[in-house]
Amino acid sequence: REAVGGEVRTMGPIKVLTRAVHKIADMTMFLVVGHDYTYIYNVSWEDPKLDHQAFKPGPSDTIITIASAGCNVFDYLIEGSKVTAVDLNAAQIALTELKAIAVQKLTFEHFFDIFAKNKVNLLKAKYESDIRPLLTKRSQKFWDANMKQLKNVMYSGTSGMLAYIVCRVLFGLIGLGWIRHTVVERQSVDEFHEAVKKNSWRLNFFCHVIDYLISSAGFAMLAGVPSRQLELGLHRPDNFQTVFERICNTDLVHDNYFYYGYIAGEYSALCCPRYLKKENYEALRKSLNDKKLTLFEGTLVDALKADEKTKYTVASLLDHMDWMPPSMINEELSWLQKRMDPKGLTVFWRSYSENVHSAPLKWLKPVQVPDEGDRVGMYWSTWVAKMDGTIRYDLRTTSWSKNPPKAATLVDLISTGFKIVTFPIIQGFAKKRVGDKNGLPEHATKMEAFYESQKDQYDSFREQMLFARPVLAECIPIRKPPGGGKMIWVDVGGGTARNLEFLTVETIRENFEKIIVVDVSLSLLEVAKKRVAAAGLSNIVECIYCDFCDPQQVASKLPKNGTCDLVTMSYSLSMIPDKKGALISAAKLLKPK
Repeated sequence: REAVGGEVRTMGPIKVLTRAVHKIADMTMFLVVGHDYTYIYNVSWEDPKLDHQAFKPGPSDTIITIASAGCNVFDYLIEGSKVTAVDLNAAQIALTELKAIAVQKLTFEHFFDIFAKNKVNLLKAKYESDIRPLLTKRSQKFWDANMKQLKNVMYSGTSGMLAYIVCRVLFGLIGLGWIRHTVVERQSVDEFHEAVKKNSWRLNFFCHVIDYLISSAGFAMLAGVPSRQLELGLHRPDNFQTVFERICNTDLVHDNYFYYGYIAGEYSALCCPRYLKKENYEALRKSLNDKKLTLFEGTLVDALKADEKTKYTVASLLDHMDWMPPSMINEELSWLQKRMDPKGLTVFWRSYSENVHSAPLKWLKPVQVPDEGDRVGMYWSTWVAKMDGTIRYDLRTTSWSKNPPKAATLVDLISTGFKIVTFPIIQGFAKKRVGDKNGLPEHATKMEAFYESQKDQYDSFREQMLFARPVLAECIPIRKPPGGGKMIWVDVGGGTARNLEFLTVETIRENFEKIIVVDVSLSLLEVAKKRVAAAGLSNIVECIYCDFCDPQQVASKLPKNGTCDLVTMSYSLSMIPDKKGALISAAKLLKPK
């Protein structure tokens, strides 16, 4: 089953099979990355033109980025920036390091022959004497094992393999040989466009084939695209048709090296990345000789933890946050926050989604970068934002106690389940007893009668079911109120105050003036008060009995309208009878902006 437009629908057998293929593809891709068998990207698939447009890298910048194939890394080095290039795949680090040392040791002509013209024998001849001695042991090990098997730089790596399948196999099978003829042999943009018009039906068929291979048949793994990222665009029909139209609007002959290289099997002196242009070679070599490049194998978080001294002005994050859940994005941004330059940090990324796809990124208030003319054409949005300390990215937790909440035992599950199942039978008696005892209104009486006997097992039982609660915690923005001071948070239907435990005690003390846990169950609020007291937060957290559907109670017991920074409802809205009224009350509590 899946959620679509607010509805839960049963997936058909084709979609179930597609999901299974995606999972297998993901496992295969991460197996390759995790064991460093080979690199995925032989070319970095992000157009550096947009990087220059978004943040203009220069000598005063210290940039942290993803290594990939090193193309964009070298682009920053040409401008004199200091760069830390990180990659989880040691093979990508080995490829970038190989290129970097080749720049330092080889003439431009030899470097161009190897990495633009695929003269692999020249690389093999230079490897032992000029390049290998300067490689790190990790990269030596990779290239010692793979240098002999290297046949073609342009079609190496899994993305190169995919490019070969498309450009050298599919083009021939579908009758698209004219693409190579017009672009490479004739070197004519006009003839290419004329041929596109004449072969529209072949191109439409080709685009449908590519869409199927990428979206359904698992070929996305060869391009390094996991299913989580792919799913950001599955709602759009004919994705590759759009990509092809974008490609056609670029100059494939003289400028768009991303596709020219794969179509031709090599670069030309005119159509190639900037690091392969002679006029940039000395600037690149100087930056490398000045040791402005640091390579790090691991995650971005690993790199940030390992180096406490370097302060970054730019984080160029490519598209890797597309496949990350909010928890990973929040962790990454929290460490970037710790290592950012005192003047702030520019955060730059691309996405397969048309929108900012994750809440932690939304908090940055990013600005969309105009991407007309993007030579890659495979991203649906590009974003830049300034991290200036207004938003706090604090790591989340699972419990205030050193011992995390224990899962419910089989006895707990049976006991609590029995109480839930039998409640409709005994609710008349239970409601009367609770009503006589506490004098509560009808809805509150029913809730208290239901939860009174479950309070001790409430958290452990529901820990098995409320899977989105940690996600909600990751999506809560922690920001400085516009007028200064600290935040005020109202957690509606907060019950036992378990929701608060996903923020550390330190985060709560540093950022919140007041937290009000609201519920209609007195029994659950008893548990909440004990939890809060044990954490030493009774001076900040207040547990209040209040029917959130009753405007009079809201007005008399909760903060004044327009004074709260945050209102949350973790699953509680489903239990509130007057949902519209509750949402109106929540909206009124919030500050105007």
